[in-house]
Amino acid sequence: MADGNVTPTSAAGTVGNVVPQPAGTAANNNSLAGDDTAPANIGKFLLNWQNKIEIATDGLDNVNDITKAAWARLAAGINNLTPAENDTTANDEYYDGEGFGTSDVTSKRYQFTVAGHRVYGDKAQDYIASKMLEIGDNLKTLMRVTFADGSQVYGIVTLTNIVPAGGQPGAKQTFSFVAVFNGKPKFVPANANK
Repeated sequence: MADGNVTPTSAAGTVGNVVPQPAGTAANNNSLAGDDTAPANIGKFLLNWQNKIEIATDGLDNVNDITKAAWARLAAGINNLTPAENDTTANDEYYDGEGFGTSDVTSKRYQFTVAGHRVYGDKAQDYIASKMLEIGDNLKTLMRVTFADGSQVYGIVTLTNIVPAGGQPGAKQTFSFVAVFNGKPKFVPANANK
């Protein structure tokens, strides 16, 4: 479960609203203030940089033992993480509704769209980009998202809509994909990780 890119969360290691960062050097200081800290929140709002996105690069799809997965963090070049529920609804009208209808969610296909810029040599991005021409089970792997509050969603995903590169000549190359959970993902509440 451990990797070389550990992201502190607001739940642990925080002093006030500041999360300790790895020590900088005179040539490469992590903070303009020189105190090697980054804000974890602004007022009551947690900052998104604390969200941690991980993908299993070994294709492991056993959701019952996620500690065996070769996790790689999606962080470098990534600037957007958007969840979507993709609800399927049954919309009906009944005589007792006096002309007003009802809506019932009958299923979901929970997914995350991950987007940003292509970083060649990044283990997670390279793994996903290598799947651009695959079909079927070769697109399935484990994904885990740890939110800023410490809660987690993880499970088997299918990697879809992979964009491994592209863009205008003078721009950074784009990178994006959609990870669609197969069945109901596992959810771990924030207080369970403390």
